[in-house]
Amino acid sequence: MAICSTLARWGCLAAVVGATACTDAAAPVGDDAVAADAAVDAAADATSADAAADAPAEISATTCPGGAGCDCQQDADCDDGDPCTANQTCANGACTAGTAVCDDGSPCTTDACDATGACSHSPASGGCEDGDPCTIADTCAAGTCTAGKPRTCDDSNACTQDVCQTGIGCVYLATAATCVDENACAFAGVCALGHCVDGKAKPCDDGSPCTWDTCMPETGCTSWAVPLTSDCTDTVHGGRCWKAIVAPLTWADARVACHAWGGELAAARSLPDNTFVRDLATATCGAKTAWLGLSDHAQEGHWHWSDAVHGGFANWADGEPNNAGGSATNDGEDFGAMGADGTWNDVSGATVEPCLVCARPLAIGCDAATGCTTGARCQAGACLPATATASCDDGNACTADACAPGQGCGHTALDGVACGAGTCTAGVCLAAEVTPIAASCAAIAAAASVTPSDGVYWLDPDGAGPLPPFQAWCDLHADGGGWTLAMKIDGADPQFAYGGDAWLKPKAFGSGGLDGKAAVLPSAWALPITAIRVGFWQNNAWRWLTLPVTASALQAVFIANQPVPTTAGLPAWEALLADGSLQSHCQLEGFNIVTASTSLRIGIQGNNENDCGTVDSWIGVGAASNVCGMTDKPVAGDVACYGADNGNRTTQVAAAILVR
Repeated sequence: MAICSTLARWGCLAAVVGATACTDAAAPVGDDAVAADAAVDAAADATSADAAADAPAEISATTCPGGAGCDCQQDADCDDGDPCTANQTCANGACTAGTAVCDDGSPCTTDACDATGACSHSPASGGCEDGDPCTIADTCAAGTCTAGKPRTCDDSNACTQDVCQTGIGCVYLATAATCVDENACAFAGVCALGHCVDGKAKPCDDGSPCTWDTCMPETGCTSWAVPLTSDCTDTVHGGRCWKAIVAPLTWADARVACHAWGGELAAARSLPDNTFVRDLATATCGAKTAWLGLSDHAQEGHWHWSDAVHGGFANWADGEPNNAGGSATNDGEDFGAMGADGTWNDVSGATVEPCLVCARPLAIGCDAATGCTTGARCQAGACLPATATASCDDGNACTADACAPGQGCGHTALDGVACGAGTCTAGVCLAAEVTPIAASCAAIAAAASVTPSDGVYWLDPDGAGPLPPFQAWCDLHADGGGWTLAMKIDGADPQFAYGGDAWLKPKAFGSGGLDGKAAVLPSAWALPITAIRVGFWQNNAWRWLTLPVTASALQAVFIANQPVPTTAGLPAWEALLADGSLQSHCQLEGFNIVTASTSLRIGIQGNNENDCGTVDSWIGVGAASNVCGMTDKPVAGDVACYGADNGNRTTQVAAAILVR
């Protein structure tokens, strides 16, 4: 029993392999016991089983009681015993890794935890974010994130105040500041809703028809005398005299050279003009760049021709004009040149080009509005005397027309004189009703072997229909003849404004004679049309413009209220008046022409900018407009300001519309 007792005392749990069975021999005592125990151990250690059992116990690497990934049933199973981790939980039968108890959340400290769970935080270096969007390049200092330099907020927009608000970041606030400085040629540009709105061009007109007026910021308005240009020894094209010159010059010097010749740097207002200018330059200079009279030096982005007679045509090369080296408010490339392919490019004022093209009108008239002679021409800035008698024909066969010196035209009523199909009575043609009555003036002209006299005739468009016969003026000679009077418009009468009943309702009133009294005749709604003639009565004379338009009747065009464009062009519209004036851009023309500021039943609108959104000029009839301070008046005539080609105008006229 001694051996078993000793083994039991040392935790013997199993019999030693190969050992003899325990006996009841007396247990040794004292030194004998020690020796016996040593002997037993030596015998036991000689066996492999005992050697393995006595080896130190080791925990396998995959053993993780409470560690991340260990099997678990509840959060309490996941305590890994590490004082430096916390918040382990059981998720889907496995323990999570937990969090470090010493993480202070600061990028500016290095966090540590010792075996007892005590934390330490030593300062760290490097970049950080202090949470303020109005600072950048924040850095760590002494364990704390320190703000860097202020953030710069700049959207490159002169019309915003750029600020950085704490907690928000960059904010751009619209201002009402001046964004383009005023100069001698243009008013200042101002900010509106965060955008820069250019100021209007300043009027530049000395009032003389015998000078050309232009503006440059350095010198302001300048005028130079228009020479007598009836003789042209160079090239004639489109009613103008042209000359190409080989000379390496800047734009300003090229302009001086054209002045010395008697003209201006050339303007190309249409594709045919542009082709002509290029061909002329090539014939004289070869395939080289040539100066044109084109500049936006007075106001950036607003291109104008030097001769102040403008047009809306443009032929810029791809990507041009780009104002290289400049900005919306700063000079860069302000002058136009034509390349060898006929396209245009903007270049700087210091550029020297090898060729220039000049042009001048063959003649410029300067007749006085109330004079009795015509044919006056400009020479060296002065008006040469007129050589012919002015026409005072008012288109009324029942008036005697004459001109009194200093007073202009006068018209005396006639009685008892034949007028078309009737007889004059107190200056009015009263037509006798004849059978059969023609449907229109065009029918009268077509049926007559000899063209009858102009005058008032009886007409009946629907024959036996419900419309009774009526009297209307017939123009049987002008522009192919056969024109029937449909409307007479008083330029001050609001019923002829754009939305007035006169344009929209089949209601007749007024007389059928061609006088200055307002009228709407049944021919306005009862005759099909392929063209109209609109006429302005000014300075005791009629001026006419023919426009194509096809419709079941004149009023049908207006009732549809859809724009019908025409292509008469600016000079034709200005010729309706003795001194018509319009701005050079937009030039939107036709029937039912509506923009933000002006509505016209028939006419043209202009602007000093390259858009039709803010027009400041118009010529036409049936107007509703608030430009140039002239709200809703006149309803027929010409209103213009802010750089119109012939100066400011507020002209009210009587008008007439003939149909065919």
